[in-house]
Amino acid sequence: MDYLGRYTYRIAITNRRILGVDDDGVRFTYKDYRTEQRKVMTLTGQEFVRRFLQHILPKGLMRVRHYGFLANRCRRRKLDLIRVALKAPAPRAPVVHPAADPPHYPCPKCRAGQLHVVAEIPKAVSPFPFLERRC
Repeated sequence: MDYLGRYTYRIAITNRRILGVDDDGVRFTYKDYRTEQRKVMTLTGQEFVRRFLQHILPKGLMRVRHYGFLANRCRRRKLDLIRVALKAPAPRAPVVHPAADPPHYPCPKCRAGQLHVVAEIPKAVSPFPFLERRC
């Protein structure tokens, strides 16, 4: 789990870990997981960039997939079991308001079909209204 945890949020290296860049190369800190100590490594610029680029995924490839109770194959069944164990209520179905003449939108893919509004998601109220941009 510790090994996988290192790859869930960040990729490659943070600016804080880079100690210096000069003609000799790039100096940065790393953690030696065998000894649990922080160490300093110096690499040439070319080698540093090569290693950094190994952490960039091709477009469309997901970095971390769901596994365990969030895996697609068993998500619904496992979440139901978790709700029972936690004595949590089942989620409510979205409220659908039938309108007299609901709006129709053209299909963005074929432009021939029509998309129908089946439910509207209310706009969330920001807990930080002072941060919202006003034009």
